[in-house]
Amino acid sequence: MGEKLCLAARWAIPVVGEPVHDAVVVVDEGVIEGVFTRSQFNNIYKSQSILRAEDYKEAVIMPGLINLHTHLDYSALRAFATDLPFFQWIEGLVTRSRQWEEERWFQSALYGARLAAFTGTSTIVDSSYSGQAARALAHVGLRGVVGLELFGLSDAMADTLWNMWLERFETLNELDDQDLKKALNSQLITLTVSPHAPYTVCPSLWVKAAAWAKKFNLPVLAHVSESQLECQWLSKGSEEVNKFLAFSMRESEDSQKLKPLWAGRGLSPVKHLKNYGLLNDSLIAAHLVHVDDEDVDILVDNGVKMAHCPRSNARLGNGLAPLAKMIDKGLHFAMGTDSLASTDDLSMIAECQFALNAHKLEEGANISARKFVESMTIEAARALKMDHLIGSLQAGKRADIAVFALPPAPLSEPERESLCPYNLLLSGGARLKDLLVDGQFVVSEGRLNRRT
Repeated sequence: MGEKLCLAARWAIPVVGEPVHDAVVVVDEGVIEGVFTRSQFNNIYKSQSILRAEDYKEAVIMPGLINLHTHLDYSALRAFATDLPFFQWIEGLVTRSRQWEEERWFQSALYGARLAAFTGTSTIVDSSYSGQAARALAHVGLRGVVGLELFGLSDAMADTLWNMWLERFETLNELDDQDLKKALNSQLITLTVSPHAPYTVCPSLWVKAAAWAKKFNLPVLAHVSESQLECQWLSKGSEEVNKFLAFSMRESEDSQKLKPLWAGRGLSPVKHLKNYGLLNDSLIAAHLVHVDDEDVDILVDNGVKMAHCPRSNARLGNGLAPLAKMIDKGLHFAMGTDSLASTDDLSMIAECQFALNAHKLEEGANISARKFVESMTIEAARALKMDHLIGSLQAGKRADIAVFALPPAPLSEPERESLCPYNLLLSGGARLKDLLVDGQFVVSEGRLNRRT
């Protein structure tokens, strides 16, 4: 039997179940053995002497955080021109990255993966244009689901475009990179497909992607209803979006085909996807800012999960998703940061802090700190259908664990004990001390363990 690890702190947040005060979490060979009060731990383990112990004192132990939507590829373009209108911003992003070589993509993604680890994120769900996000996550030691992005507006070219994507996928899957190979073999990294959005992927191509993902029981990652203009383009047309599409797809598309027959039918992106049978419980839809009541009902009925990215949506001027209404209707959501090109950092705690305050302005909203903590842990794991492995501190789950030091509280002992750990975590000042993935320390005392 290997050496057991016990982590102690003032609080543990198992997420499933109530917070544990004066807690000890026991890990054995990468698996959580249990979450105990200190007195329970002393009674159960008093006869066992071979234990590695870490006592963090004024800290909270919780599941590693799960970021449900990122683009690590663009991390080197941090805070790029976010004062531009949305489609001008995307065009600038494409212009600056179009000539990058593979190593530049990798270094950019690696920068983002490192920063994410320093914020307590153990799992990243990434839509990657280059595929290098998978390699970056493997080098840092994080868990990841990486969707290789898919584009193409021409139904006539769907077979060709899909075969081109499959070739790119196989190339990524067979990269001569030992860290990535190890992560893929151990299923720490999973590769899937990411049809970019309804305004950049024709239905026949998306159908091929969805069928392929279903065959291998993989999630499908996509952007849906992020901006008002893309919704307008799909419903009745937009010259600004046409110009962007002609620019961005000029190497693989005939610009005369940018007004396809399947667009301009008065449908929202959600209703458009429903028409082609593309909504199901494998789809993780990022953003969903511009949706009406009927759209939300359709999403709920089809089991679609939402990746909510409020800071990026605000920064790019796209608006605030009607989250309170969505929750009331039963839509399951989890949190994402989007890319460093459109937000301040990759901190899930900062994302939830912003959301907690922003949605207080939404009519009828009463979303608790606990709900947001759940959204970046167990709810994200459920969206990925990985909640049997990660997302909570429960016996038998993988030891993906984040430990956050809490800011000093000038209160008496009874007063400190009465504070809600969810509010403490999101009130500001929590600082990552350690991060474990599969029981291995990725970050120790604020330092990255791997030198990549």
